[in-house]
Amino acid sequence: METLQQIAQRNPHWSLDELVQIANELLPQFLPEEKAHTRVREEVSPRLVRHYTGQEMLDDPIREGREARYVYRHLLQVLVVRRLLTEGYGASVINTLARSKNNSELEALLQGGVQLTVSPANAALAFLQQIQQRPPDGPQSVSKSPLPSVPSPSVSIPPPTAAASHWTRLEVLPGLELHVRSDFVLPSTSQEQKNLLERMLQTLIAIATPRRRSSKS
Repeated sequence: METLQQIAQRNPHWSLDELVQIANELLPQFLPEEKAHTRVREEVSPRLVRHYTGQEMLDDPIREGREARYVYRHLLQVLVVRRLLTEGYGASVINTLARSKNNSELEALLQGGVQLTVSPANAALAFLQQIQQRPPDGPQSVSKSPLPSVPSPSVSIPPPTAAASHWTRLEVLPGLELHVRSDFVLPSTSQEQKNLLERMLQTLIAIATPRRRSSKS
């Protein structure tokens, strides 16, 4: 099977059926091994590509006479949209993301080389993304940002909606509790789970370090 780089070098011009065929061949490489959203794991179809185009998730096809042709960029956009849907991002959230990125950025999204900047439908995942975007805590940042300015995780979590208001309270260690909302979806891949743990650790460090230094002084 050809890699994305090999396909890009060929500079292909596909018909809609050809685009659908190559997308379905490549798609399993970029989806999580296990995911609850089984509906979006179905094969790409010509009708689905037309739907995504109508929703402005994909660029319009190139017209050659009366024929619609699709290029490498369209393939990247289809793969990215399918990946985001599988990860639990809603269509209204994805919106025009695949159209706004260049080819290199789309490739990076598929390979996991960059973090998504859209907000997931799951409020807990959105909170974790906010944590990741905070600058790392260090000696200089501590002196400029005293304890009152460090946001607390419990404050950053959006209030629960009527449709999903059940929270589970877990004591991880003495003095450390984890609150999990009922609609939280655990990341499925090992890399994403590792990222989740790293984000949580960064939050604890940002809160605990200034307090520890303050107690010593």
